Amino acid sequence: MSRKFSAFIFAAVVILAGATAQTPAPAITQLVGFPCDSTLTKCPDGSFLSGFIESPDGNFYGIASEGGTGLNAQGTVFKITPSGQLTVLYNFAELPDGSLPNGASPDSLVEGTDGFLYGTTLVDGGNGLGTAFRLSKTGTITLLHSFCNTIDCHDGANPAFLTQGIDGNFYGVTGPTNPPTSVLFRMSRTGTYTVLHTFDQKAQPDGTGVFGMLQAPDGNFYGTTVAGDQLKPYNSVFRFNPVTGQYTILHSFNSPNINLPNIASSGLTLASDGKLYGLRVGSILYHITLAGAYHEIGAVSPTQFSDGDLIEASDGNLWGDFFFGNPGIVFSSTLSGSVLYNIPLNSAVNGFEPFGLLQAEDGKLYGMSFQNGAPTHGQPSNGSFWVIDAGLPPPRATLVNFQPANGKPGSTFLLQGSHFVGTTMVAIDGVCAKFHVLTANYVRVTVPTGATTGRISVTNAGGTSTSTREFTVQ
Repeated sequence: MSRKFSAFIFAAVVILAGATAQTPAPAITQLVGFPCDSTLTKCPDGSFLSGFIESPDGNFYGIASEGGTGLNAQGTVFKITPSGQLTVLYNFAELPDGSLPNGASPDSLVEGTDGFLYGTTLVDGGNGLGTAFRLSKTGTITLLHSFCNTIDCHDGANPAFLTQGIDGNFYGVTGPTNPPTSVLFRMSRTGTYTVLHTFDQKAQPDGTGVFGMLQAPDGNFYGTTVAGDQLKPYNSVFRFNPVTGQYTILHSFNSPNINLPNIASSGLTLASDGKLYGLRVGSILYHITLAGAYHEIGAVSPTQFSDGDLIEASDGNLWGDFFFGNPGIVFSSTLSGSVLYNIPLNSAVNGFEPFGLLQAEDGKLYGMSFQNGAPTHGQPSNGSFWVIDAGLPPPRATLVNFQPANGKPGSTFLLQGSHFVGTTMVAIDGVCAKFHVLTANYVRVTVPTGATTGRISVTNAGGTSTSTREFTVQ
């Protein structure tokens, strides 16, 4: 979800966490600051960071919603090497006629299985309401779609999220805004665009957009919607079937009390126990099954309350952050809710308003701060890319799905999951296969000669993971 829309989540009373850290907390160390002038208006690398990904090429790629170079630049796409070297790949700057045809203020980024970067911008483009774009890693941009919202066009306005499904298409959302401008959509690699669902806060728990979506082993997308205005503080956990188009609300967060809102405040993560975990306002951790059985676990922070991220790391524990509640924190807890760490940020050292936490191939945790940070090259920073070395082992790959489910020797299939960066071996029923890591979430596998029907295994620095179902060799 775009951080520019974070204010749609309400403040809440603080709820004390049930446990505190018993061991020294690991440090949050800034790797890269985004320098600006003294007024924080000229920031050549970008400012107000808004997202990043890990790529199989060993680098991180990210976006800044403002700053850059060029005429009235309004955002950048950049690359950061593991050693912390920053390179700007593209500046969203005005043309001489004052237009911004490729958009401005990028707010989502994903790597496609074709090696290109795909993303969205919040505003501008042909209709002023945002764009979807494709960008090569050498900086060549292609406009895929300009969003619009007129009597004749209900594409939605202000795109805020994008991900790639196992079918090769991109799925995303616009908003959160009032209907019909807030939609769930599908887009091909070439920009063919289809609206799949219109979010409608008149249907109270439907919300007005999403925090994010993930695709589960059953092929469905799961996500949480963003609450509406103060008069309609409702949202939900939902399931969307990309084949049938069926949209189902699994759990409704209905909040009659705006002073203590019972509403979702993060996206979901699929944990090793097969359940989806998320956060609601009040720093409340919950889990929900794919069938919709909801269970509230408890608070994970004594000082923060809303707008967070959540992942399961290689230690088997949940790690996350809270964007609101200056300066923001990074936290860790067990799946049962026992709090291990609450690590506050420092605006002058590593920035504040953290988000985008992920565990990389090396086992370290990486994240961003929306603004501020330690000075860089003697200049104030307005954005920080940081790392936490908590001594965690490298993560094993997680296998989610594969498509097609069968094939002859020499044919290929797409393997979906996570932590594929650094994969050293893929096998079918113990027979090694040729493979190509396409993204952190996808591997292209060739069915090997001599393979028989069996489970798929993937090996990386974290160990070997095996699929729960078999691939059929024809």
